[in-house]
Amino acid sequence: MSARHTEFFGADLGRGPFTSTRLETAAVQIAAALAQLRTPLKRSDTDIESHADFIRGLADRLAPDFAAAVSFDVGDESANAIVTSIRTAISTRSLLHCWLADSIGGGETSTAPDSVVFNDGVVLEIATASKRFLVVTPTTGVLSVTVNYVGDRSWYWASARHGRVFYSPVLNFD
Repeated sequence: MSARHTEFFGADLGRGPFTSTRLETAAVQIAAALAQLRTPLKRSDTDIESHADFIRGLADRLAPDFAAAVSFDVGDESANAIVTSIRTAISTRSLLHCWLADSIGGGETSTAPDSVVFNDGVVLEIATASKRFLVVTPTTGVLSVTVNYVGDRSWYWASARHGRVFYSPVLNFD
C-alpha cells in the first residue's frame, strides 16, 4: 500500500512562477521559504500583512538591485518649510523619479511650491520646476528634501522605483 503525506510550509521552489532567469521572482520565493521559520501563529490580517512585509524585506536584501520599496518620513512645518526623508529599502545609490502630487495616486501637482531643495543626493533632471525630479540617492539610500511654501496647501511626495510608485504622508502647510 502506497501512502503519501504532504505538508505545506510555504513556497514550493520546484513549481510555480520560479524561473532561474528572473532574479526578482527567485528572490521572493527564496525569501518566502526562509520566512517560514517565523510564520506567525496568529492569523489576523495585521499579522499576515506584517509577515508579508518581512518577506518583501528579505527579498529586497537577496536581490537589492530589484528592491523597489520607498518609505517617507515627513516632518512638521517650521518657518514655512517641511523636510521629508525619502528612504529606499537598501543602503546604496538608487535612481528615483520624484514628484509632488495633490493626492495619493495623483500625478504631478498643478501648483508648485515656492521652492524645493534636495539637501543631499544628486538631482539629474528637473523635469518641471519645483514639481518633478529625477534624483540619485546618496550611498545611504536616503534623500532629504525641503519644500518651502507660504500659505495654506497640502501635497504628497510620490516616488517611483522599478515601476512601483509610493506616496508619502501629507505635507500640510497652514
